[in-house]
Amino acid sequence: MDLGWIIVMAVAAGAPPAAPPAALTCAVATPPGRPLAFTPPAGLTPRAVTVRGNLQLTGCVSPDGSASALRSGWVSLRATADASCTSAGRVRARASVIWFGWDGRPVGTSTISGGGGSLATHRPADSLLTGTVTYGPLKGRRASGGLTPGAGLVSCATQGLSRLSGTGTMTFG
Repeated sequence: MDLGWIIVMAVAAGAPPAAPPAALTCAVATPPGRPLAFTPPAGLTPRAVTVRGNLQLTGCVSPDGSASALRSGWVSLRATADASCTSAGRVRARASVIWFGWDGRPVGTSTISGGGGSLATHRPADSLLTGTVTYGPLKGRRASGGLTPGAGLVSCATQGLSRLSGTGTMTFG
């Protein structure tokens, strides 16, 4: 029996359907010279930290066409968490996104609320990019993303993390 026949049989037997495509996927980055600020700095052990800053969303693509008017965005973020170099817990985040269209003009504003969860990873800043759009374009969609920091774990452990610059991807699905 060849692989093609096995795949056809799995689909015929009721294999779960593929997940629907995301409504919007964007590149995300901290603006040049404007990293996210952690107060007090995150360190080896979790402690209450406030994070403030901005993110740029660029090159946004809407695979299903439902958000094709949104080309880029400017995110203003404020979050509190019990954060360390490797984890973030009790995250409460709120972000406002000003969306821009293909012509560079504003086309709407969204609010993203997140929190409650925890994340143990070498990139705890990812938890800041997770939530639900509660207002505006993409309302009701889940937001998630990853931000790869410019500085490594050793730097955070030895010097603390007071500023974070990075790049990654953000998805609204």
